[in-house]
Amino acid sequence: MGSFPVFMTTREPPFTGTNLDVVDFCHVCGQPEFEHTPVLWPELVATWDLSEKEANYIDVQQGTHCRACGSNVRSIALACAIIRFRGFEGTLTRLVADRAQQDLRVLEINEAGTLHPVLRSLPGHQLACYPEADMRSLPFSSGAFDLVVHSDTLEHVPDPLRALAECRRVLDSRGALVFTVPVILGRLSRSRSGLTPSYHGRADASDPNMLVHTEFGADVWVSVLGAGFSSCQLVTFHFPSGLAIVATP
Repeated sequence: MGSFPVFMTTREPPFTGTNLDVVDFCHVCGQPEFEHTPVLWPELVATWDLSEKEANYIDVQQGTHCRACGSNVRSIALACAIIRFRGFEGTLTRLVADRAQQDLRVLEINEAGTLHPVLRSLPGHQLACYPEADMRSLPFSSGAFDLVVHSDTLEHVPDPLRALAECRRVLDSRGALVFTVPVILGRLSRSRSGLTPSYHGRADASDPNMLVHTEFGADVWVSVLGAGFSSCQLVTFHFPSGLAIVATP
């Protein structure tokens, strides 16, 4: 198994060969120390037909987190993508405090984990909770936002292509959609229609809003471009665990 050289851990992570001499930092808050708490459970691994390697990097994606602010690898990748889109030098916390960013109009669809308390400090921030606000028919005017953000939400929408098209519609022509979905890199995307129901959240979850409709694979960009976006960029934080997508109209 490959090394994961950055993290200082209090629990043994699902990888070997960790080199603690190489130090990185959380791109949300700037702190350098991380720890790991396992989050996957055997039934989910079996339902998704995950190999040991796939289960390992997804567990890191979801369970390895900044000791200071709690942001996991997924959220940090999302922060990296937002920072890159804005051409900013620094952390997400510093970005939202920068006077030059105060006119940023942000639509956050569902709380993007630990990024939510950071993003909501922007004057132009709005939160829309799915499914109360249907991603397939967003209740906002066209071109209303500079940035649309969602994290591990799209896989729960029955028609992800239509949801992506709606995200594009509400974006300004110079804006961007920044999001994450669980991506299994060694396969193509597939619908879970007709397969054993799979839920995210907890091992005992059965909330229909947490039902997975789509498993995204290495061709996730096809859905983005198929929804009408003109470009799709992948931003990573310790690939393959942290992967965020930046799509522009």
